[in-house]
Amino acid sequence: MDRLIPFTPDVYVGMFARYNEDTWPAAALAMLLGVVALICVRRREPRAGRILAFSAATFWVWTGWAFHIHQYANLNWAAVIFGWLFIAQGAVTALWGGILGRFAITGDPVRIRIGYTLIAAALILHPLLAQAAGDGLMTAQLFGTAPATAALIGVAAVSFVQGRSVLWLLAWPLIWSAWDLASAYTMALMRDIPLPALAIAATVYLVFRARR
Repeated sequence: MDRLIPFTPDVYVGMFARYNEDTWPAAALAMLLGVVALICVRRREPRAGRILAFSAATFWVWTGWAFHIHQYANLNWAAVIFGWLFIAQGAVTALWGGILGRFAITGDPVRIRIGYTLIAAALILHPLLAQAAGDGLMTAQLFGTAPATAALIGVAAVSFVQGRSVLWLLAWPLIWSAWDLASAYTMALMRDIPLPALAIAATVYLVFRARR
């Protein structure tokens, strides 16, 4: 694991500060897109599923291209691979839920609550953790533009969708979150542990709940 993390925690945290500064106002636009998608989901608009899918896909693609390939790759050679996998996840999400229209919004109140919880965590949890760690808000993984929050949103999007046929889209968020959690543990970055842990827990719960 150490060979794939050829940098110190301070360098990793500082990278997020540069990334957030360089890509602003992308995070603000991501929040706006997330609000629009949630409003459509809450109102159960006829096209809510498509809007949800395209929104989640946008976050996957943006994070893969802007963060992994253009930012993180300066520190870690594996980031280019991660980046293309994020982009691929965005493409299949857009195809399955947006173009093919397979994202029918669920009426299951438990899945809806899980979705809202994950969205709230993606919005506020890491900024709070970054502040508590004394690193500052601009070092946080912000909503929809960073890997941990993109993964949480991806899991939330699946949670909002009815049926089992969409659960295969949880495979990459689960794999990435496991990697992210292991990386945070290896670097002893306690602030980066809760988001991937939450994504893993929600994914496991959704899969086992669907099997009942």
